Formats: sequence, structure tokens, C-alpha cells
Amino acid sequence: MKWIDFEAHFFTQTVLDYLIKRDRAPRLIKAATPGSYTLQCTDQVAMLASEHFLQKILNVGDERIAWMDKNNVDVQILSLSAPSGIDCIDNADAVALARETNDELLQAIQKYPSRFKGFAAISGVDVKAGVKELERSITQLDFVGWLTYSNLGKGQYLDDKKFWPLLEAAESLNVPIFLHPTIPMIPEFEKYGLALAGQAMGCTFETALCLMRMILGGVFDQFPKLKIIMGRLGETMPFLMERLDFLFENPGLAVGDCPSLKRRPSQVLCENVYAGTSARFYKPALDFVIEAMGPDHVLFASDYPYVPLQKTMEFIQNAGLSAEVIEKIGFKNAQIFNIT
Repeated sequence: MKWIDFEAHFFTQTVLDYLIKRDRAPRLIKAATPGSYTLQCTDQVAMLASEHFLQKILNVGDERIAWMDKNNVDVQILSLSAPSGIDCIDNADAVALARETNDELLQAIQKYPSRFKGFAAISGVDVKAGVKELERSITQLDFVGWLTYSNLGKGQYLDDKKFWPLLEAAESLNVPIFLHPTIPMIPEFEKYGLALAGQAMGCTFETALCLMRMILGGVFDQFPKLKIIMGRLGETMPFLMERLDFLFENPGLAVGDCPSLKRRPSQVLCENVYAGTSARFYKPALDFVIEAMGPDHVLFASDYPYVPLQKTMEFIQNAGLSAEVIEKIGFKNAQIFNIT
């Protein structure tokens, strides 16, 4: 039995140093607790980044490999954590920072070629440069896809056609896009800080919003072979399956034009989207997603180091799944993306 972890994050020291130097969010600010920082995600939303956590997320060497070995994880597909500065649309330094991050990730992969693979970090500041960096990351660095975030700054989502060259490049390169949450730029989510804007609700709804905008914006009509991965059991989208099609089943209710799509949203969800198991530990939810999406569209993912590998592994192994389904989730479905 092999386990391929589709969601495992890292920072580089270069990115941390850059976040410390920034004078606005996202940035790292020294906290009152010795050796710790406040990770300021937006002006209103922040989280504590302890020294222990920073050591874990910076480590892409022997310590991480040892922890993978202890928990029987064979491969981690590494991706840059948010917020990094690369994911801010107004960041003039993002293009160079993305390239440097990808080069540093390559060094870790070359040191442990059988244990690490990479999702490219790509900036949306300069789309033409982003396309070139994605092409370089896949064809020269041998990365397996691109991890991007649910927004690229306030009001910036992937349904905006200015970003479509990046989507076209991902489809033509036949690599998936991991659509990962970040803090919403919607002001109403900021009122209660991380409790509302963070992992419990805001992040997952922001990611679902991004995907639905992509569907309604015709992204998957234009790029029908585009593959999207979403963690946290599909970021609520499978649970909305029948509701996604409501206006397409009741078009007379809409005032104005209902988008004309070649496939209904639920079809796109089941055909183009893959759900990772990260950071969800509720068996009825897992069972539902496997039934709704099909076992071929569920991938093992941990969200390490935000979530302990041990907790993720124990949940999947003790969820009462058949050996066939566990093998599909653990490693066989990765073959869809030419990952072994």
C-alpha cells in the first residue's frame, strides 16, 4: 500500500524574510511570545505562528522525511503555503519570488526524488510571465501541477478572463490546478477574525465561491479537460450538488440571463474536480463525498503541517472503507495525473 499526500505545505526562508519586511498584510510581525510571530493575513485577520510551527513548515529535509516514514506516507506533493506575498495581485515582487521559490523547491525534490514532488507557485501579477513560469515548472523542473488560491487579491478570481491564459496553459500541459483556500477578501467575513474568516467557514466558502464563478463564467466550456483539486472534501461543493443546478432546472425564475453552459455545474463538479481528504475528520462527510463524487475522484491529502499526519492517516485507515477504495484514495487515483 502506497500513500501519496496531495496537500503538504512549506515556506522558504526567503519568503519568511520577505513577509517580515512587508509593511502591510500579508506580513509576519514579531509576537509577544518569544520566538513567535503574528501572521497577518489581512488587515483584520491574523493567526499566531509559533517557533515550533515555523520550524516544521520550513523543513523540507530529514525531519519531514522522518515524520513521513513514521506515518507511512511515501510521497508528499509540496506546495507553498499562503499567505506568501506571491498570492497578492498588487505585489510587484511576486514574479521573481515565485521563480525563486520554485527553484528552492526543486532543490528539495532533487535531494529526495522518490519522496517529494512539487506544485508550482505562480504569480498572477503578470499573467504572461506566469504562463512562462508554469511552463518552466512543468517542462523543466518536472513539477506535477500548480497550486493557486481562492482569490488573488480583492475582487480577483480565476473566472476573470485576464487569468485564462494560465488556465489554458495548465490544460495544455495536462496538469491539475490545486485550488486552495485563502482568507476571503469579502469584508463581512472579517468581523470575527479568524473564527469566521479562517478554516471553520470563510476559507472553505471562499474556495467554493471561486469554483462556482469559474463554472458560471464558462471556464470549463473553454477548457473542458481542465482538472481541479480541492481539499477539505471538496470545500463544501459536493454537499451542494443538487442545488448547483437549481437555476438550470428552473430558468424561468432568473431575472436577466442565466449563463448558457454546455454542462450543468454538477456535471463539471463530478467530471473535472477531485476532492482531497485534508482537514476533515467526520466519517459521514467522507462517505457522502465518496458516494457523490465517486471513489475515483477522491485523493489522500493531509494539509501538513497545519494538521498532523498521524491524525489524517488514522482517520482514513479507520473509516471503514473497503481495501479497493482505500487504494484508490491512497495512490491509484494519483495515476490520473501521471503521479506514481
